[in-house]
Amino acid sequence: MMLLMIVHLTLPGVMNQGDRVLCHDARSCALGNAMLVLEHSPNPSAMGLLEDMSVSISGAIISANEKRGLRVYDSYGNNIGISTITNTTFTNVLPCACTFVFPLQFIRTGFQFAPVRDYTYSFHREYRDDFYQVTKVVDQEYSGRTYAISPMIAVTHSWLNIGVAQRFMYGRREFREMIIFPDAPDSAVTDEHDLNGMNTRCGVLIAPDMHFRVSYMYAFAYVLECDDPLQHDSFPAQHNLGFMYQPPGRIPTRFFGEVACETYDDPVFVYKIGVEHTLQTSYALRYGFCLYPDHVQPAVWTTVLTVGCGIHQPHFSADMGYAYGKRDYTSANYNGLGETENLVFDESLNTFLLSFTVHL
Repeated sequence: MMLLMIVHLTLPGVMNQGDRVLCHDARSCALGNAMLVLEHSPNPSAMGLLEDMSVSISGAIISANEKRGLRVYDSYGNNIGISTITNTTFTNVLPCACTFVFPLQFIRTGFQFAPVRDYTYSFHREYRDDFYQVTKVVDQEYSGRTYAISPMIAVTHSWLNIGVAQRFMYGRREFREMIIFPDAPDSAVTDEHDLNGMNTRCGVLIAPDMHFRVSYMYAFAYVLECDDPLQHDSFPAQHNLGFMYQPPGRIPTRFFGEVACETYDDPVFVYKIGVEHTLQTSYALRYGFCLYPDHVQPAVWTTVLTVGCGIHQPHFSADMGYAYGKRDYTSANYNGLGETENLVFDESLNTFLLSFTVHL
């Protein structure tokens, strides 16, 4: 069973199977997932930007498509195309980040709920012989998410903000596989595990004026413990550096950038860039992109294009964000996993987020 889980968790064609959840809320989603210097973000020091008590809630609709194919060759060994062998699509409606911030003079206290890891994945394939007769049908389904509940505290003085958050993580991971044979007994495998862990984040944000912000956040390494000790998941420390710049004068445009480094054996860098245009002081148009590699196969890159909009009033704001992700397996090498077929993978992910914030 352990070998089966390892193979499935490291095979390509797994868009959400244990992936990090990049989209925090609708505004950060539309800005290429750049969120470090936004008021409602995982960075606890960003609470120093808020002067009023506020509540923010978010939800997401996620649709993923995975297509697997085989390279087709002619009798001379020339590649003449790709034959699709599976095409799987699934859609989920899920909660995203929810944040409560209470300011008290130079101290900010807050509470945040947010997803951390996503295990959702579905796979269906029919195997056929040379006469195109079905020899077996395989259905695999992964489900579950890991969430974090985080009490936060920050201290603000003039342009300097410092904050700390303690994340208490919990979740559940489930796996079900059904193999159906036309002329033999069917086979069924199930595997369910509860997950929990703790992680500390600390950050500093410098905002000397309304035109510039820069922030750094450090997240300590942590372990997602499982009721089966052999399936504990360890995740490394993470360094995050972000900034915002708005040209002085009457140009109502903000530029956001962020770089995150996850310290695996080989460092993994995540790049995020976003632009926000303000229209008539209350409306915003946003777009951006994000680029990140897979921590198992650094040669596998995912490109995410984002767009969104929002309306902001003195006591209320609403934001929408859409992200389209495409994973590139061109340079991947999975020879060590024992796959005998020359597979070609084509994955895409559509994420639509809504966020509502109330300032009290």
